[in-house]
Amino acid sequence: MAYRISIGYKQPTDPEAFDSYYYEKHLPLASQIPGVTRFAAGKTETFDGTTPDNYLIAEISFESKEQALAALATPEGQAATADLGNFATGGAALHFSNEDIIAP
Repeated sequence: MAYRISIGYKQPTDPEAFDSYYYEKHLPLASQIPGVTRFAAGKTETFDGTTPDNYLIAEISFESKEQALAALATPEGQAATADLGNFATGGAALHFSNEDIIAP
């Protein structure tokens, strides 16, 4: 069973600045977090064309909750978390969960 941290980035005040910072600075910083087993991210959309609440959702997976907590406590984990204020102008919500159900 995996343990996941999901980050919902709200709509930024400047999407181009968000994209530039996220891809050029934040991802290289976050990629240094130890123990990550999977990383996935993507911009959100709605089926009716309205603006979604979240601009981008990222998911970082670890083998266990203990490994996730240990990774966040490292200098790399703390640096990536502290970096959110540098580009997430719309705010960000972090969610922590087990993968209790996995289906094809």
